[in-house]
Order: sequence, then structure tokens, then C-alpha cells
Amino acid sequence: MKRLPLLITIILIACTLKVEGKAIPFIPQPQSVEMKSGSFIISERTKVFVPKEYLADFQPYLAGKLMSDAGLDVQIKAGNRTPATNFILFEKSAELTLGEEGYLLEVSPQKVVVKANSYAGLFNAFQTLRQAMPIQAGSSFEIPCMVVKDHPRFEWRGLMLDVARHFQTKAFVMKQIDVLSSYKINKFHWHLTDDQGWRIEIKKYPNLTQKGAWRADRTGIPWWQRESATADEPKTVGGFYTQDDIKEVIEYARIRNVEIIPEIDVPGHSKALVASYPFLSCLEDAHFEVAVGGKAPDNALCAGKETSYTFLEDVIAEVAALFPSKYIHMGGDECNKTNWQKCDHCNKVVQEHQLKDMEELQSYFMGRVNELVAAKGKSMIGWDEILSGKGAKGATIMAWRRGRFTPEVDAPRGGYPTIMTDYTHSYISQVQGPLEMEPEGPKVVLPLSKVYGYEPIPEQLMPEEAQRVLGTEACLWGEFTPTEAHCEYMLYPRALANAEVAWSQPEVKDWARFQSSVEENFKRLKRDNVNYSTSMYSVYASFALDQLSNMAKVYLTTETVGYDIYYTLNGDEPTGNSTKYEGVFATENKRVLKAGLFNDQGELLGKITEIKIK
Repeated sequence: MKRLPLLITIILIACTLKVEGKAIPFIPQPQSVEMKSGSFIISERTKVFVPKEYLADFQPYLAGKLMSDAGLDVQIKAGNRTPATNFILFEKSAELTLGEEGYLLEVSPQKVVVKANSYAGLFNAFQTLRQAMPIQAGSSFEIPCMVVKDHPRFEWRGLMLDVARHFQTKAFVMKQIDVLSSYKINKFHWHLTDDQGWRIEIKKYPNLTQKGAWRADRTGIPWWQRESATADEPKTVGGFYTQDDIKEVIEYARIRNVEIIPEIDVPGHSKALVASYPFLSCLEDAHFEVAVGGKAPDNALCAGKETSYTFLEDVIAEVAALFPSKYIHMGGDECNKTNWQKCDHCNKVVQEHQLKDMEELQSYFMGRVNELVAAKGKSMIGWDEILSGKGAKGATIMAWRRGRFTPEVDAPRGGYPTIMTDYTHSYISQVQGPLEMEPEGPKVVLPLSKVYGYEPIPEQLMPEEAQRVLGTEACLWGEFTPTEAHCEYMLYPRALANAEVAWSQPEVKDWARFQSSVEENFKRLKRDNVNYSTSMYSVYASFALDQLSNMAKVYLTTETVGYDIYYTLNGDEPTGNSTKYEGVFATENKRVLKAGLFNDQGELLGKITEIKIK
């Protein structure tokens, strides 16, 4: 693992840019960049001009970021009456042919000119400009001269945050929207309800938050080993967002070109719902408690009772009025139908509508929910389970399952707008490094490089079918993220990898260049008090017994290129002066291996991998 291949790779990448010997750390990589000689010097004497129609929204945002990023207090005015030199002009241009979110950024020694069709394009251009600024700025600094022509590959560039399993505060959610928008993520999918909590105020049904937002404390007990709560236990863990809270988040996101998509997950994943209103379950005279962990029996809404649809109509009415997005996500995934099979109400609906089985009953249920959403002028999104039975025509599909299921092909081929959320590449709730070195989570490793390597368009699709792919979304499920620090650790930098998958065309992507950009963006994240993971530097160790020699053969690898692995076998901590890994080696059994990744200065980049060879 030598540095020379990395340097050769970087030199050969046409879109890689250099300033003072370093690549400009763009994430996502722009579509076209042409470097020019010279630089633009920005200082507090620099004037900034924005279109009058955007001044109220854009001026406070620009001023805040120039201050927080660079310590600059610049004058921002409306219009395009600029001085002769030393200005930044944001200009709306109807003639530009780079789409709604594309932009043209031209930096010369005298001025910076940004052109776009809309506010979204100007906002995106500013994020690119920010990434060309030094991390630690002074009273003035240089921006390299360049011409950037850029537009997104996909319209849907999303991130899903599950706040139902573990509640996250309004301030934390807003912080993530701010960070994500700086990498041109434009959809924030808010998973607001599940078995372990109902997080959105519904005024007509106050018990949803009075009871459904709170659960018994099982802190410190592994998620899947938690015993169910009893009726008399204190319910102290949880929280919810008032409708005023949500309005504040929506407005904050709007200024950052982020659309908030709410999710109300039914008919499964509804234990908090039926705990709040038991009459909506299949079980008569039942009592439920909000789930405290992974065990959540009897968690389905009854598909046979008309009261279920009346309830959902009321909920959807409040949600539709609250969220400006044209979408409402209604879940539809992983519904346990055990109680449906025993329910008189459900079986009556099956008979009356001549349904084949409980799968078609779910299709019937989601079809009616789809009608309720459409009646409010919205479009329903559902997880790909809603394709079963008779489907839900007019809905948008989130294609997450793989293996014997092929929704990534079936949905667009069946005429559905489709968002690719392949769990093997997009579920960043999976750990991101060696299992023994990561916090509690699913026992599957999803490293940064695999997220980055995702191709959302299946090769089986015809061109007209591929056009139905709206984009992609990284999903952070909340079972194993009880704290803000842990949540951010799982988000970053993998959300940045998905941002580039969604924005950049495949021909401008390159792992070595992206890795280098991530390393520079670690400095930005640290400056902004974001707890990112450095698991990309982890060393993976594996070994096997060579029976012929009765020795262990050891193999070490890492996803990161351009650095060297050093290791010890005597229990000492490895340093840049320890044994350098050159390939598979033999060693005696029961030795303690310690290995780490080091840079040219002999500095440890991640954590030490420790394993006993046995």
C-alpha cells in the first residue's frame, strides 16, 4: 500500500483540482471544472450581491456562513449594480441550461459570478464556493480561479433519520440539515413513528404523544434483549415535536434547499400507536405498552376496522396541512399479519372484497391509505412491500430489499417512480468497520467505500424505465443510536459518500480522489463540532491455519489507499517503526496481533486493530 499509486491516480483524474499542491476537496464532485490561473482575494471589503427576490432568505444564510467559516463580516446587498472589482455576484439567469438545481460558477481575479435558474442553484453554487475556501481563514484569503459547470445526476438526494427508536432534539435535527445541505443533500426523510415512539403532535389525538412518545427505561441493555414494559413502570424515555417545532424545522430546511418528507409508518411498526389507542388494534379490550426495544409483538394496526381509516384520515389531514412537501411517506413495511389472520374484522374484508390472502389485505389497506393521501393533494411514498398484492398505483416506491426480492427493477419497470435505498449499500445503521471495533449494531459491515461504490441504476432497466429512478437515499435507523454523538458517528462520512453517489455522474467519481476530499472535509466537520467516524482507516485482519506448516497465515487489508499498515506480534502498540505489512505472512498460533494504518509522518490515522490468532 504505497503512496505512489495514489499520486498517480490523482494526477490522472481530469476533474481533480490543485491549490498549493493540494486537491480542492469537493464533495460532491462537480460535473465540469476548468482551472484558471490566479486567484480571487476575498476580505471584508468584498461586496456580495444577490437577487432582490432571494435577499430575505439568502442574506442571513450567506452572512452567517461567511462569518462561521471564515470570520468575515461582509456587506450583502440586493441587485446586480456591482463595483468594477472585488465582488461576488449571485445572479438568476433564465438562459442557463443546467436545470433547476444546476449552476455556473466563474472565479476570476476581479470577481466571482454565480448564475443559476433558481434559488436552489445559487444555494448549491455557494456550497461549492465554500469548499474552495481554506478551512482556517484569516482577514483575507484566496479562492482559486476556475469555471465550474455543474448539475445533479438525480433530483432525489436524500437522508432518512429515524427519531422514533431514539428521540433526537429539534436542535440536533436542524444541525444535521445544515450539515447535509452543505453537501447538496436536498431531501430529509423524517421517520417520525414506530414501535418505540410516536414523535409528531397530532392535535385530534393527543394520546399519541402523551403516551405514545414515552417508554420505560432500558438504557444499557442490548436492544434485542430488552424485556417488555409493565403497565405500572415509569415511562421516562422519549420526546416529541410540537407542530410549532416542526414548522420551525421546515422553515430552517427551506432556506437550505431541503425538503422535509414526514413518515407515518403503518400498518406495521405501530406499537406506540396502538398503545395510545388500543381500539385500533385487532385485539378487543387489549392493553399495550410502547415497545422498549426490538421485541414488539401485536404491533399492527387493524386493516379491517373502519375506525383505522377514520383515524388515518384525520392524521393525514394534519400532516398534509403541516408539511409543504408534496410527499407523505406511509411506511407499509414489515407488517406482522398474525393478528389479521385471527381477526373477524380483517377476515370480513378479505371475504367481501374477494382477496386471496393477507398480502392482498395489506395491498387493500395501502390502497385506501393512498387514496386518503391523494385526497389531500399529496403523493404517497411506501417501502417496497407495498408492491405486493395489487400494488399501489400512483405511489412512489422506496426500493430497499434485495436477495429474492428485486424491487429496484420491478418498481420502475412497473411504472412506479422509485427511490433506491438498497440496504446493502444505503443502510448506514450498519457498522462501518471491523465488528469488534465498532459500537453495538447489526452484525454487517458497510464501509465507506461500499456506500461510495453504489450504482443506483440497475443494468437490467431499459432507458425509459431508468428515467423513473428519482435518486437515492441513505437511511440511518435509530435502534443503536441513543446519543447525538453516536448518531453523528454513523452519519459521517458515509452520508457524504451517498451525497456524491446522488449528485455526481459516474465518470467523475473516483475513490482515491473522494478519499482525499473526505480527509480534508474532516477538518470542516471538526470545525463545525460534528462527531465523524474515522473507521475508513481501520485495518481488517483475517487468518487461516496452514496445516502443512502448522502456522497461521495472516492477511491484513484496509479500504483506504495511499498509506501503510504496520503491525506487531508481541503485544506492543504498533508505530511507524514497527513491521510494515507487505503481504500475507506466517506466524505461530496464539500470538497477539496489533495493526494500524500510518501516514508518511508515522502518525496513526485510525484505531489499533487487536486480535488473538487462534
